[in-house]
This record gives sequence, structure tokens and C-alpha cells, in this order.
Amino acid sequence: MAAPAPNVNPNQLVRYVIQIDAMQDTDSIGQVRQLLTELKLLVDRIEPGEVEVAVTHPDAPGQDDIREALLGAGFSVQNITTQTG
Repeated sequence: MAAPAPNVNPNQLVRYVIQIDAMQDTDSIGQVRQLLTELKLLVDRIEPGEVEVAVTHPDAPGQDDIREALLGAGFSVQNITTQTG
């Protein structure tokens, strides 16, 4: 698994907001939700083009892991933003 973003306390809740342009219909939203859940991420919010997930433990997937998993499923990630707290 990739290391957490710099300046992130490993005991702190981390959220990733992920932009995925190709995620626009019910099927693609369902596929992305299932994939992220399989990565042990908590899907807080999902809507066309954007998903927000929470990481609850320090060994959870990082941005590179998320991007790689989505790309492997045919979804290109435009941006991932990290939020702490």
C-alpha cells in the first residue's frame, strides 16, 4: 500500500475526493462503489463524476493504490484531493 500523504497523522481520518469523468450512469457508479468498498474504503458520497471516501486505518490504500485499482477497472481518474480531519 502507498504511504499516506505527507503531514497526515496515521491515526487521523483521511478523506479522498476523487474525480472520475467516466462515472456518469448508474452502472458505472455501482462499479466504482463496489471497487472502492473492496479496497476497504468507506464510501461517504458518490455522484456522477465524483466520489468521496474515508480511510479509517493507516494501512489503507493511498492515492496511488486507488488510482491504479480504478484504472485497472477502466476508469481514468482526473484528480484526487486529500482532506484530513
